[in-house]
Amino acid sequence: MKILLLTHSWPDETIKWRGLFIKDQAMAIGISHEIIVVFFRTDYSRLAPFSPYSFSKKEDGNVTVYDITTTRSFPVINQLKYLRDTFRFIRKEILSKHKIDVIHSQLSYPAGFLGTLTAKKTGIPCVITEHSWVHKYFRSPVHRFCVRYALKNCNSIVAVSHALGNDIFQNCRRQVKVIPNVVNIDRFHTVKAPQTGEGFNIGILGGMGNYRKGLDILIRALPLLEDIDLTVHIGGDGVLLETFRNLAGELNVEYKCIFYGEIKPERIMDFYSRLDAYVLPSRDETFGVVVVEAMACGLPVVASRCGGPEEIITPESGLLVDRENHAQLAEAIRKLCKNIASYDNNAIRLYVTGRYSPAAFVKSITSLYSEITDGCK
Repeated sequence: MKILLLTHSWPDETIKWRGLFIKDQAMAIGISHEIIVVFFRTDYSRLAPFSPYSFSKKEDGNVTVYDITTTRSFPVINQLKYLRDTFRFIRKEILSKHKIDVIHSQLSYPAGFLGTLTAKKTGIPCVITEHSWVHKYFRSPVHRFCVRYALKNCNSIVAVSHALGNDIFQNCRRQVKVIPNVVNIDRFHTVKAPQTGEGFNIGILGGMGNYRKGLDILIRALPLLEDIDLTVHIGGDGVLLETFRNLAGELNVEYKCIFYGEIKPERIMDFYSRLDAYVLPSRDETFGVVVVEAMACGLPVVASRCGGPEEIITPESGLLVDRENHAQLAEAIRKLCKNIASYDNNAIRLYVTGRYSPAAFVKSITSLYSEITDGCK
């Protein structure tokens, strides 16, 4: 099949982490299908309300990526120009030259709304894959309308976890199919088993522009683990980096913490290879790609019950704790350290390979594509 994938989030040379999970999905789909990606964004650096859009094209095997840039317009109508320009591009450069079988929008807004409108005009079936809690889009009545319109009028909705699927159902009262995110398992390998007497190494990765990943909770747990030879490897950058450093200093646990700053995608395996276990005390996650990545390295995981992780972690692969509970987190880390030898690194990796590999994802998404195209005949 020929798939048109719409997204406003995609990695580039400036922001390599942005939309990486969407790119992983696109590359996986490209294993079995021809896929055209339209990545659209606005250049906010200058006001140019009457300037046309610009685009570039890049090909990678079975995946063709168009990078569309629209110029900033006046307040209120900026979003309208953004959507209008992108639709004009799709109509002129894609639909007039290719027979598209399925429009696959990533995220309900703006791609889901644009994809649903395009489907209404062309008769091409549209599926939306949602990665975010729906209420996070509701920053205005207009955004609320656009998201609900997309969810109620697309041909099919995919959520990356059952928790997110339930959230979507509350907003549109439609059946939601759950297809977990894909992780390129081949980018990772099983790390060496921890050696007695070397200390215990745990790690956490994530952006530090907010408190969502719960790094502050992990740091507050460390004073309760003074008796353990523990090192916390911390990867990520953002405006709160110094705040987290200062918190570690205030609690006198800075000697247990190593702050690496941003970890480039190509260096992520080096980061995981330093660890004996991974920790994710998030306040909310719709899935938890880093959990699967860590498990693809054979690492057991301690994570909070915050949406996605409880659908990934099993008793054989780690431990779950309540959100916002640093004492419970400390106890789980202590328990994991004490029983680390009981975890089978190879079995942990094998488990996620069967559930989250490109092959598993492509099988599920291809079945969905066939279902919705057959339904439109």
